[in-house]
Amino acid sequence: MQLKIRELREEFQMTQKELAEKLASAQRNVSNWENGVNEPDLETVVRMSEVFHVSLEELFGLSAAENTYDHNLFTKIKRLTPAQRAALSAFLETIC
Repeated sequence: MQLKIRELREEFQMTQKELAEKLASAQRNVSNWENGVNEPDLETVVRMSEVFHVSLEELFGLSAAENTYDHNLFTKIKRLTPAQRAALSAFLETIC
């Protein structure tokens, strides 16, 4: 499943460099994410949803009918401590 990074970035009239700066990342990472070369980590996905003011579901391009995620997932992830986010990210890496 590919994130809607390019679509949202263009909607916000943002360059890859500008998005990268907001995410404390490199422009080449944004390019790689948009082209499906690799995927951002969980913390970056959460930050991206905050930058674009969208839910995780919308960032993943899921409609309400397709949504299999808990509607409170975004809120729950935002409440995690940095250590909990790192643990969740590490766990997801093992199963994905």
